[in-house]
Amino acid sequence: MREKTIISTATLVTSLVAYWYAKAAGKDAAPLVMLGGFVGSIIGEGIADQVKKKQP
Repeated sequence: MREKTIISTATLVTSLVAYWYAKAAGKDAAPLVMLGGFVGSIIGEGIADQVKKKQP
C-alpha cells in the first residue's frame, strides 16, 4: 500500500506543477497536465523501487 501512496503523491505533485506552469505561460493546460502526470508516475515508480530495496 505504501508504494501506491508514493506513486500517487508524485503524480499529483507533478500534475499540479504542470498545471501551474501552463497557466503562468498562458498555454493549454490539458496536454501539459497529462504529460506531468506521466512523468510523475515514472518518478514515483523509481522512488517506490528505491524504498522497497532498502526495506528488509
